[in-house]
Amino acid sequence: AGTLFFRVRSFAPLPLVAMVGSLSWRSHVSPGWGGAEVDRGLNIVGLGLCLLGGLLRFCTVGFIPPGSSSQSRFFQARALNTEGPYALVRHPLYLGNLSITLGLLSIAHEPWAWTLGLGYFVVSCALIIRAEEALLRRTFSAQYDEWAARVPALLPKRWGLPELKRPFGWKRGLLRELNPLVSCGSGATVLL
Repeated sequence: AGTLFFRVRSFAPLPLVAMVGSLSWRSHVSPGWGGAEVDRGLNIVGLGLCLLGGLLRFCTVGFIPPGSSSQSRFFQARALNTEGPYALVRHPLYLGNLSITLGLLSIAHEPWAWTLGLGYFVVSCALIIRAEEALLRRTFSAQYDEWAARVPALLPKRWGLPELKRPFGWKRGLLRELNPLVSCGSGATVLL
């Protein structure tokens, strides 16, 4: 199931996004539970979370060594990324996606959107992570086990910039994260 979710991860949530967008329209016509001030506050928090998630994804992609990861529909692992953001958490891209998801759900202003959106994210992400980690364990065995024992999956034990052994790939970060940035910005714009 994780492999399937991985292959369709770019477009599978689109029907859910369309449903949340169309149904949350009513919360933008009239203020929600807390009134217009709470809605404005949720918009600000939501935009902040989207920016934080986008920044985390951009930084992660910029520190991935060339040739070790690709945007593909199939799992592949040419090298085990353990540096940069991967020294703090094993899945920094999914942590960025979580922040973006929470941001968009905040802008939606609808409690049921949280149930649908977060439910989908948690199930799909958990299945994908399980499948990815199985591949990494098969491919890198002891090296993966040592890294997984010291680095948490999603929530860092420590904060700060880890030691970096290579320069940041600005071009790589910009090129690989342009589509996610446009998607997130479009989603936030529609919800706003």
